[in-house]
Amino acid sequence: MISMNFPAVHAFCVEHNVQMVQAGPNQICPECAKNNVNQNNLEHQKHVDQMVRELHFGGAMIPVRHKDSGFRNYNVTHAGQSNALNTCVAFARTMIAGQKRNLIMSGKTGTGKTHLSCATAKTLLGKGISVRYITSEDMANEIANAWTKHDDSERSAVYRFTEYDLLILDEYGLHDRHENRLQLVHKVLYSRYDIGKATMIVSNMTLTDLQKDLGDRLWSRFQHDGLSVIECNWADQRVGGGL
Repeated sequence: MISMNFPAVHAFCVEHNVQMVQAGPNQICPECAKNNVNQNNLEHQKHVDQMVRELHFGGAMIPVRHKDSGFRNYNVTHAGQSNALNTCVAFARTMIAGQKRNLIMSGKTGTGKTHLSCATAKTLLGKGISVRYITSEDMANEIANAWTKHDDSERSAVYRFTEYDLLILDEYGLHDRHENRLQLVHKVLYSRYDIGKATMIVSNMTLTDLQKDLGDRLWSRFQHDGLSVIECNWADQRVGGGL
């Protein structure tokens, strides 16, 4: 295409063995010029991809304490922890493969639930999958306070939490006990079910209590696309300086 727009000269490109063309004061090889354009496009795309990746990581709102939490540095000392790790890894692989399912991690505090949820988030973010981490209390507060902003509404706030490929809802059942706030949390869960989005619930409640709290209708929907369950019933690792 370049050789058609510029007059050919007698010189040939040593590298490509094609006739060079005159472009202003310079003699250039059409193939070299095309490769330079392709390289510039490639560098630009890498820059754009990096910007998108940084935006995704920033938008995920992973807690600073867990910015370095990954699958590889999750402390495994017994079968329960090994099962928890393997289940989260399998869940991440399922999502990377384009399949949607839900995951619940329930059990005692200090058992590494947030570590694993953030490790899952970082793994998926690295593959270009959008993730948002938030506590149940903070999400309910943001939705409830949306009406105080002139450019926001409850409906828009619910939608914001619905559109992520994965929503990680931590501390469910801890500070969201007010009935109206809990209804807002459930609105998001119903909305995500309606459009087939994956959700991870992390809670200190027992699995039985969590099921009762969600209610039969929401619990049924949560299982519809497949549900992985991790019960963390081992001792608090923070006491000994662990997770």
